[in-house]
Amino acid sequence: MKRWIYGVVCSVVVVLIGTSFTVAAETVTDPTGDVWHHPNNGTEGSWSGTVTNKPNIDITQISAIMNGGKITINLTVAGTIDKSSSSNVYYAVTCNTTDSMYHIQWVNGNGQGYQSIPSEHTVVSNGILNVSGNTLSAVFTILGYPNATMVDVWGTATQYAQTGPGATTREYWEDWAPNSKVPSSVNSSGNTGGNTGGNTGGNTDGNTGANTTGKKTPGFEVAPVLAAVAVATILLRRRR
Repeated sequence: MKRWIYGVVCSVVVVLIGTSFTVAAETVTDPTGDVWHHPNNGTEGSWSGTVTNKPNIDITQISAIMNGGKITINLTVAGTIDKSSSSNVYYAVTCNTTDSMYHIQWVNGNGQGYQSIPSEHTVVSNGILNVSGNTLSAVFTILGYPNATMVDVWGTATQYAQTGPGATTREYWEDWAPNSKVPSSVNSSGNTGGNTGGNTGGNTDGNTGANTTGKKTPGFEVAPVLAAVAVATILLRRRR
């Protein structure tokens, strides 16, 4: 009986310790109905940033989660991730860590995930992509583990009216997340839907709740560790 209890307690300790050094996350929440439209009239100032009928490129959330030696990057839209080979839809997510850059791109039903290491001037294609419903995701191996830490994550979703050599229009729609990534050349015309300060890293467009970033609370992972140590200490005392 004592051996059985000992085994159960040891299992609990292992689980507690194993789950204590897991999650470091960055999340960007983006509002719906903020897709920008660029018409085919050649006038940059005619951008409109309040398109509501493009749910498949209307980003609602982007996230990056570092768990052990892996990093998972997600892009979620209000509709569904377009997998058609003729949709002219392009999705892209970039996540920067202190040691490298992770990038996902998905266009016309095909995609790839790769990692760029600036210090070594190399690119490694080690992302495993998955598309399910409204979410595009990729899992990468963190080459700088365990020293790499999260910096930021952002992305875009774009739909072109036409692409290729025979295209006769430059009309397209695009959503940026967070809105601080909306280029100043787009929002300088005074249209609503994007920030007014360019890529300054913050949301200044007046859309309350437009984008928020959340990181793991420092020290949160300490609680499971302390619990595991306490259980182990009690167990050892009883065995003596």
